[in-house]
Amino acid sequence: MNTLLFASSNTGKLAELRLLASSLEVSFICLSDLGDQHLEAPEETGQTFEENALLKARYYAQATSLPTLAEDSGLTLEAFPNFPGVQSARWLEGSDEQRNLGILEKLSGNADRVARFTSVVCLYQPKTHVREFFSGIVRGKIAENLQGADGFGYDPIFIPDGHAKTFAELGVAMKNQLSHRSIAFGQAVSYLRKQPEFLTMADHG
Repeated sequence: MNTLLFASSNTGKLAELRLLASSLEVSFICLSDLGDQHLEAPEETGQTFEENALLKARYYAQATSLPTLAEDSGLTLEAFPNFPGVQSARWLEGSDEQRNLGILEKLSGNADRVARFTSVVCLYQPKTHVREFFSGIVRGKIAENLQGADGFGYDPIFIPDGHAKTFAELGVAMKNQLSHRSIAFGQAVSYLRKQPEFLTMADHG
């Protein structure tokens, strides 16, 4: 069975990916599965989700010689263009809850609570340097307070369009049908299903 490295140690994201790719003859491993091969995480210097996804995919693929899937995602507020955007996980030191509270504070008294989640996935094959990109966007709004206990990241404050509950209230199964990451992961899985040779392609150089 072919191996694909998921360039993350986020168990929530890995579970989401494995569920979507359950029909593929692929063994997914994440960074924590590399054992003694401790790799320093690359600095995410990209100005876009695409740049950061490629940066991570190429770095880990070249370091491990494994075909790699990397993902970069974030929340963007309509009232504050490009914020927090690519800095979603880093704009405020601390926990997910602290960042959620920071967003709520920033929007305090603001009637414009429109937001969107964006996810960009990059598949990178180190033998040939072939890279493929896939993206997903989910639009919604920011809740007035933290709601729900499931999920991670900004799930407790994001209400997707067409729903009255946050991702954290809707639960993992429902979120996996709706989320930006599921859309992007789904496109990547579909590509691998149609192009299984991506995982084994030889160097043409």
